[in-house]
Amino acid sequence: MSPAGEAVVGLLVALGAVVVLPLGLRLLGPQVVPAPRSAAWPLAGAAAVVSLLLPHSRLAVVLTLPFVLASAVLLGAGIRLAVGTLRDVAPPARPGRAHAVVPCAGLGDVPPRVDLASRAATVTALVLPAVGASALVAERAEWGLLGFSGTYLALTVPHMLYAGFGAALVAGAVARLAPGDRLATAGAWGVPAGTALVLVGYFVGDVAELVGAVVLTLALWATAAAVVRSLARPGGRPAAARALLGTAAVVVSASMVLALWWAGGEALGFAHPSLDVMAATHGVGNALGFVLCALLGVRQLARDGTTPSPAGDPDPTSPRPGAERSTA
Repeated sequence: MSPAGEAVVGLLVALGAVVVLPLGLRLLGPQVVPAPRSAAWPLAGAAAVVSLLLPHSRLAVVLTLPFVLASAVLLGAGIRLAVGTLRDVAPPARPGRAHAVVPCAGLGDVPPRVDLASRAATVTALVLPAVGASALVAERAEWGLLGFSGTYLALTVPHMLYAGFGAALVAGAVARLAPGDRLATAGAWGVPAGTALVLVGYFVGDVAELVGAVVLTLALWATAAAVVRSLARPGGRPAAARALLGTAAVVVSASMVLALWWAGGEALGFAHPSLDVMAATHGVGNALGFVLCALLGVRQLARDGTTPSPAGDPDPTSPRPGAERSTA
């Protein structure tokens, strides 16, 4: 990757760590993530960004540690949510006792199958930043990690921030935005599955990675289709939210074609875009046009009170449905 491509990747990491991650955590709420509104989250991301500006050194590694700690906290929150979900879906301890999947505190009132899919997507979003943090430490220290080094590790960081965290969180949010749409539920299941398959493909080979890219692409297209169908229905949703979510659906539909092109070229040997081109097109498109726009759109809906938040309490400053807005 050229210096220009590396600069683009660095800017994407900065946006993801300082803006996207804290924004997503606010949407999840305190029932899922400890202190989601704390300034510690963007500050940890900012320290990681500063580490990328320095040469490979011990100081650069030290500056990644706040982000590593933040990712560890998210990993713990993801494990807690996963354990709570397994407890909810486990068979009842006593025969004849009714049991059903119940929403985790603050997750909103949605059908059990949608709740389960959204939780799976949320767990994925919480767990995968730890993978990116591990890759960041190894890259800054010039270590190998599970057989990978250099460019692979550098690219893993933005992928875990956007495909791992952002896309999974968006898919879970859309499942709650459109609880009656099976495409939305399929997307919430498919994004975690596709991301996991891509990660497995790193170790198995290019063909396996292509399979993961296909699953992830289909899942994101299902999520985009559910967004479009939801926006087409009457519902009085704010114009800003409709514009943001519509933009996200269009952009991800196009940008994932590039992902298929690149993965297919790597696996099957035909011509495909370079990493520099992928970073400037697929990477920038997914970061700005898809993940950021989608999260801002969902935040707008949560603030407006027209839909449940993706997997947590709405912004505590938001009015609840039926509440009178302040004009102050």
